[in-house]
Amino acid sequence: MSYATLLVTVGIIAGIYALLAIGMNMHWGDTGLLNFAHAGFFAVGAYTTTILTTPAADGLLAERTIGFDLPIVAGIVVATVLAAVVGVVIALTSIRLEGDYLAMVTLSAAEIVRLLITNESWLTSGAQGIKNIPRPASGAFPLDLGAFVAGYDLFYLVLVLGLVGGSYAFFERLSASPFGRVLHAIREDEAVPRALGKRTPLFKLKSFGLGAGIAGLAGALWAHFFFAITPTMFLPSLTFSVWAAVIIGGAGSYVGAILGTVFIVGIRQVTRFLPSDIPLSAELPFIRLMLIGAALILVLYYRPQGLLGDEERMAAGQSLEGE
Repeated sequence: MSYATLLVTVGIIAGIYALLAIGMNMHWGDTGLLNFAHAGFFAVGAYTTTILTTPAADGLLAERTIGFDLPIVAGIVVATVLAAVVGVVIALTSIRLEGDYLAMVTLSAAEIVRLLITNESWLTSGAQGIKNIPRPASGAFPLDLGAFVAGYDLFYLVLVLGLVGGSYAFFERLSASPFGRVLHAIREDEAVPRALGKRTPLFKLKSFGLGAGIAGLAGALWAHFFFAITPTMFLPSLTFSVWAAVIIGGAGSYVGAILGTVFIVGIRQVTRFLPSDIPLSAELPFIRLMLIGAALILVLYYRPQGLLGDEERMAAGQSLEGE
């Protein structure tokens, strides 16, 4: 694999993770919702578009009896909408919870989604996963020729970055709107907007749905790029990586969330391609986690609000603690 192809692939992964970070920033940065279900929303998006855009097929260990072979655009749109609906359903059961309780419920919900995917082989092929997922516009690129694979990857990178840019513009504008200001008020002290007559549970539901929907879009893009998906791609560690990106970049800042994502993905992906004969190469997975942990500690110590975090939010939080 050439360095150019490697950079393009890492860029695609970073773009998909950036969508996840944007959704997480809507939940935590704008609304103050401690959500740990992001991997579940990601999985819903990936499996929804896969089931809709592939035919039913016999697997080695199980037979998947459901498959619709629909256009890819339809699969991506439905995946985004269904992930948003799942987010709202989860929020309906937990929206009145706060802090650790909300975190536990959402983490449990993500695990329920993953276990359903693993066990319902008639729909998802179970633990063996689903292969041969179609790629958008792949007919314009003869993928059997290695020289054109990089060309298709470059096209996919442009597609992903376009969606990241559009999502960023939408959520940034939403954050600055009256709707976003209500979310910020909920984040700081929910009693205040409630006293002003705002239906805060409804605003939380909308926030949860929007953030979950963008995570579902990320999952759909992931599935169509990598040809195959398995339940092990959607472990809780995925959610914690997105959390690390948002914290490093700065909760409340969408630019910061994207910047933090680039940093996290850079560490996670570039180190995968280091030569196997370098010292401590067998320990790279652990060293990778140590580097991310060290970066989190340094950022939280020297800039608690993150690299581009919302200083106004930090000041408000400190004033509330002082009271």
